[in-house]
Amino acid sequence: MDINKLNKGIERLKKELGPSLLATDIWKSGTGTPLASFNSDPETVALFDRATDFLKKTLEMAGFPELDDYYLLELKNHKLIVILVFPEGFQWGMLTDKEKLNMGMLLGIAIPQAKQAFYDAYQSEG
Repeated sequence: MDINKLNKGIERLKKELGPSLLATDIWKSGTGTPLASFNSDPETVALFDRATDFLKKTLEMAGFPELDDYYLLELKNHKLIVILVFPEGFQWGMLTDKEKLNMGMLLGIAIPQAKQAFYDAYQSEG
């Protein structure tokens, strides 16, 4: 994993989402420890790591299909959380301000670019 490439992916995400991006972290699932971040809160990362695990188990127990690429949580005060889930055992979380966020940009450009940045870093030695 090339951490420099992860950081470049975060910089690109910051450019794409502008002031709507409040914080972002990339971590290995099961550890809750950020590998790369912007405005990180390690305690929150650990909590979302556990929340994703709980969500996966809940879906399985309910007989629902597995979680795919990401999930969104809409919060009060115009906040939106995005959690990208990679089959390689990593997650990329984002906290955004919905009042400043263009959802088309998020879903059509920022998420696909973030996924590509992750895979570029994952496949590289750093």
